Amino acid sequence: MVLVKPFRGVRYNLAKEDISRVVTPPYDVISDEERERYYAAHEYNIIRLDYNKAEGEEKYREAARLYRRWKESEILIQDEEPSLYYCRQDYKVKGEKKALRGLIALVRLSEYSEGEVLPHEETLSSPKEDRLALLRHTKANFSQIYGLYEDKEAKVTKIVEEALEEPLVDFFDDTGKRHRLWRICDEKVIEAVTQAFLEKRIYIADGHHRYETALAYRDEMRRLTGKTSGEEPFDYTMMFLANMYDEGVTILPAHRAIKHEFSMEEFLDKAREYFDIQSFGKDKEVFFRFLYRNSRNFGFYRGEFYGLVLRDYEVMDRLLQHKSQVLRRLSVSVLHSLILERILGFRSSEGNIAYIIDEEEAIAGVTRGEFTAAFFLNPTRVEEIREVALAGEKMPGKATYFYPKLLTGLVIYDMEE
Repeated sequence: MVLVKPFRGVRYNLAKEDISRVVTPPYDVISDEERERYYAAHEYNIIRLDYNKAEGEEKYREAARLYRRWKESEILIQDEEPSLYYCRQDYKVKGEKKALRGLIALVRLSEYSEGEVLPHEETLSSPKEDRLALLRHTKANFSQIYGLYEDKEAKVTKIVEEALEEPLVDFFDDTGKRHRLWRICDEKVIEAVTQAFLEKRIYIADGHHRYETALAYRDEMRRLTGKTSGEEPFDYTMMFLANMYDEGVTILPAHRAIKHEFSMEEFLDKAREYFDIQSFGKDKEVFFRFLYRNSRNFGFYRGEFYGLVLRDYEVMDRLLQHKSQVLRRLSVSVLHSLILERILGFRSSEGNIAYIIDEEEAIAGVTRGEFTAAFFLNPTRVEEIREVALAGEKMPGKATYFYPKLLTGLVIYDMEE
């Protein structure tokens, strides 16, 4: 039983600040150069709270001091009524216009084993340590965890969109995406949404580290306070909830660029045991049309483009015999287990692999000599995420890249308020 509820969101005071200048993408997709740019963009940019650039423990203390100061000076203000928030992001991907729509609400934390909120990716310890330190100091969620739910009839979307009036914010960012945010206070609408989610599961799309951080913080606070009712502020986390069957939910492939010397002749000879291979020379456009035609298609670039078509999955059944069938069929599993590890003898480690969304960027990296080759694959399908999660398994790291990324700073969940 998934418990979703409204909250009194903390938001930028629109009478004082231009929202377009103070919000950012999630911290984990921001480079050092971009962080400097956001710092310079505005003295009240959310980057100073969510991804402060001070060193060591000071960055968390500084974030807490600034957060407290911004509330005191009413740069940030809190809504008076518990509310649900509805977010819409209009964007283009590969020339197609789409809209990512979802509900921002509190979700009661539960262990994965309870089957209410399910993961699909492995996590690392260092990002969780960072997010936990920030949460301890600020006692706030500055960004939403991105969750998916099943709703083929789009009942939740219809309930919410029928209640929408004028948006709180409506702006374009510097990439041309349009962002709108609405606040929903109607008790009947909130009750209908809450009831609808009681029968659903949530699948984490983005934010596995933050969800597991929220669980760790909840457990820590329960030990410290002795409060175990399940209804304390620390028993909840802020999530963006989107219908997985909505056309606006987009998953892009994270291609792999590697640093690993290998013989092309030997690699192609070994690959022919499992793949039909086609050379595309320098013809990039024809190569990518081939690549995205079928989930069995793979490719790589090393001065020239090569396409690989997997003949059958029998080899994957042998390589990953203890894994579920859906995991054995994933494009990312074939790439890692068969192409990179078995055929190429490549083992990923820090510094020898890059996960790159932009095709041109991956190609350019090889051309400049930063990488020895770039390997390309098809995106993971949303149904595969659901099936892997239900099987209780985890995909390899960077198996999915949900696009576009949610903005940090539109709404804040303050656990002290």
